[in-house]
Amino acid sequence: MNNTIRLSKEDYIGRGLHRKCYHHPENPNKCIKVNYNDGAEEETKREISYYKHLIKRNVSWGALAQYYGPVSTSYGEGHVFELIRDYNGEIAIPLEKYLANKKLTQQYYDDLVISLKNLKSALLKDRIITMTIKSKNILFQHLSTEKSRLVIIDNIGNSTLIPIATYIPFFAKAKIERTWQRFLTSMIKENSHNILITRLVEDVNQ
Repeated sequence: MNNTIRLSKEDYIGRGLHRKCYHHPENPNKCIKVNYNDGAEEETKREISYYKHLIKRNVSWGALAQYYGPVSTSYGEGHVFELIRDYNGEIAIPLEKYLANKKLTQQYYDDLVISLKNLKSALLKDRIITMTIKSKNILFQHLSTEKSRLVIIDNIGNSTLIPIATYIPFFAKAKIERTWQRFLTSMIKENSHNILITRLVEDVNQ
């Protein structure tokens, strides 16, 4: 019996630095990430190892797309993740789109402040380490007309030679704080055309 999942161009969603993402043809609420370039295997191995660590710790997944495990596909080995959709069924849009567009920032300003604060709290609560935090790797998911959340979909884990932050809460929280402040600084720098972002960051830090 062949358990290989057949993927096609019609299933394609998008790609990151190392992996392409496809709709899971058998489940509309899941996606499959497949390596596509040199160096991707090492990066994927590191990230999946960290996801397994989080699963063992029974984290809440409030800040992350959930990981379901490896799968064989027609494009090679893939890994299955939660596909983040809005309440209307549409795939959630990256945070960077809301930061780059002043009208969107203004429209969702209060939701963005709350969601950013909640994201940081979730990272600290579950001690989730990220390589970096980038707005292009965070989806702004609308759970209803009144409720939203931010979900990180890439760049999870710790690449340091001796990853003490992965296992010791004090170092984990210190690392998360540093990474978070770099993220907020990058938000302002990358969206210098949007005068609302500086105030947004100030409100998030209150």
